[in-house]
Amino acid sequence: MTTSTAPGPVLVDAGEVSTEVRTAPFGLAFRDGDGREVLASVPGRGRPTLSLHLSDLQGLLGDTDVIPARYAPITFTTGKVSMTQIEPFPLVTGNPFLTVSGGTTYSLTNVRRTTRLADGGVRLEVATDDPTGRKAIVEVRPDEGDAVRTQVQFQPATNIAFVGAGFTSGPDEAFHGFGGRRNAIDQAGESFFNWIDQTIFSVPPLAGQPQSGWYQQAQFISSRPYGFFLEQSELSRWRLRSDRDDAWQVESNSAGLKFTVAPGDGPKAIQTLTAITGRTPVPPSWQVSPTFAQTLVGGLTGKSAAAYEAEIRESIRQIVELDLPYESFSFEAWWMLKQAGRLDEIIALIRENGMRPLVYFRAWAGNDGQGLEDDAAFETAKTEGYAARRANGSPYVFSNTLAPGKLAVQLDFTNPETVAWWRLRIREALDAGADGFMQDFGEQTMWDMRFADGSTGREAHNRYPIDFHRATREIVDEWHADNPDRTEPMFYVRSGYSGRPGSAAYESANWCGDYESNWSRRTGLPALTTDMLNRAVGGAYGFHCDTGGYMDLLSGPPSRELFLRWSWYAALTPGNRVHGGPVLEQRFPWSWDEEAAQIHRDTLRLHRAAEPYIMDLWREAKQTGMPITRPLWLAYPEMPGAHQIDQEYMLGPDVFVAPVVTQGATTREVVFPPGCWRHPETGQTYSGSATVPAPLDQHPYFFKCGTTPFEPPTR
Repeated sequence: MTTSTAPGPVLVDAGEVSTEVRTAPFGLAFRDGDGREVLASVPGRGRPTLSLHLSDLQGLLGDTDVIPARYAPITFTTGKVSMTQIEPFPLVTGNPFLTVSGGTTYSLTNVRRTTRLADGGVRLEVATDDPTGRKAIVEVRPDEGDAVRTQVQFQPATNIAFVGAGFTSGPDEAFHGFGGRRNAIDQAGESFFNWIDQTIFSVPPLAGQPQSGWYQQAQFISSRPYGFFLEQSELSRWRLRSDRDDAWQVESNSAGLKFTVAPGDGPKAIQTLTAITGRTPVPPSWQVSPTFAQTLVGGLTGKSAAAYEAEIRESIRQIVELDLPYESFSFEAWWMLKQAGRLDEIIALIRENGMRPLVYFRAWAGNDGQGLEDDAAFETAKTEGYAARRANGSPYVFSNTLAPGKLAVQLDFTNPETVAWWRLRIREALDAGADGFMQDFGEQTMWDMRFADGSTGREAHNRYPIDFHRATREIVDEWHADNPDRTEPMFYVRSGYSGRPGSAAYESANWCGDYESNWSRRTGLPALTTDMLNRAVGGAYGFHCDTGGYMDLLSGPPSRELFLRWSWYAALTPGNRVHGGPVLEQRFPWSWDEEAAQIHRDTLRLHRAAEPYIMDLWREAKQTGMPITRPLWLAYPEMPGAHQIDQEYMLGPDVFVAPVVTQGATTREVVFPPGCWRHPETGQTYSGSATVPAPLDQHPYFFKCGTTPFEPPTR
């Protein structure tokens, strides 16, 4: 290592890309393989400023800087952050109702000393305008692939509420990704926090901000072009040209900052970042096939095992009679059936009828008595120390999300004893004959929870799904190694976050969350494609959603039209699952008439026909990061308006899909990608813009002319 006390600009080479560290004043400039500058620090302005920020993450007040934010290459705010959460509010346990932060914002100034590191990176000692004499230690080093990682620490590191980085921007820049957000496919002009939460209704105070979601990622792809990944899991705040036309900024509620920049166009940046943050593993082919899920209709405690068994038997009878090509059958209250001595027979019945049995697990233990888990699990988790705790050491008991008036505790997967207990529970279900399970929840971590590794809920909330899914992945892989004659178990998840790696590296698939049974752009059918594409570019493949929507408390059960449009949507996505009606009534494919059942069967057959193509795309995605479902900005970056199109998408390179998401529609206005496109069932060809037929028994999907990615089923 070499050290200099008279620093000048320093270059860090990282594969085909590089970073120039500017020293007087401090700043960063990132260049692609052709030497073009794609991202540069925003120039610092002014002196230290007061900071006051509030955010109502339920969407009533929005995200507000009471005092304008200070921009500089690196800023840090001394002061405090407080979050208000309401424990007895079960439907949104873990969601913030108000976050307030305040203090004084300082910035880094000039580099005092540089030290060249053995890997070609550089360590810098940087002065700040904090009058206490606080200094920063900044390391800029090559990351995996063609990327550069920057790490900022402070001496001393006390009393720091936020650390941020600011960069230049402009009206040409689009920001794509950030996980399962439904408001838009380009977050330019938006300001928001990253905090995974439950957003199951389209009306305040349960709606969350427009950018809220169960599955979030602190990474995005810019049109400039580059990829950006914030490594911290703490609460982060993003201003993406929301308060300045010429800059964007990210701040993390942490004492330091770590971020990676991957210069390159969309495919290149995605490949680089997802190699770091993780890609969903390639599953056995049966796991992409349609699943029927028998929910616990009514969502009430006290349903008898006999009544639930009767519902399962009737659904299986209808599936067989209507020749619906489901590959697996999921049932939630498996523990209740086990207690009643009926589990073995139900699992055998499912297998006898050509389907694979799937069961249910969740991130917490509750005393709801719904038969979803061992009745003793709640007390065991509390008394044996398997749950997150309060500051005084007592178990952190909160209101049960599934049963108002009942209680629950969040499982602590940083505790090896909890993981050992979880291993017994998972293995019990797999040993009983289940081929997999839903892995539900993961958003309930409260700000003041305490975990066995010493972290608090402030640090662990976003990280929780990573710990949760990683523990389960290790257990199911271990079980499969012990049972090589059985199929690889699958588990599909609701919550997720980015990391090094993040949730995507561990889950088998992910579903959208508890969308409402409606046509809402925020929580219903029109939000699906936006959500799917935003998380796909972050490595989270295997997306699916509950056909017809799930939450029916405010919207009511799905109509015939909504259910069938949702069925068509699911036909050409990586996953496909019918599951709904937890409160009022689950609607089934046979709930209306013979024609509706026939149309639904056609949607399932279309999905089955596309499965080999989907599996090929999944293998490609695992190798390259190029997602299975692709936004048009990624597939056709020169297409006019592509960076804002979020109701059309590509399934691989050769299938273009324009789902119908408008109630009462019989046609669809479609903007086609460049070239010639053919509807494989009608033979009609299209290009440019067109109004295409969209009757309820037909799906607007198209093959690139001259290709046949799969053979559509005959009607």
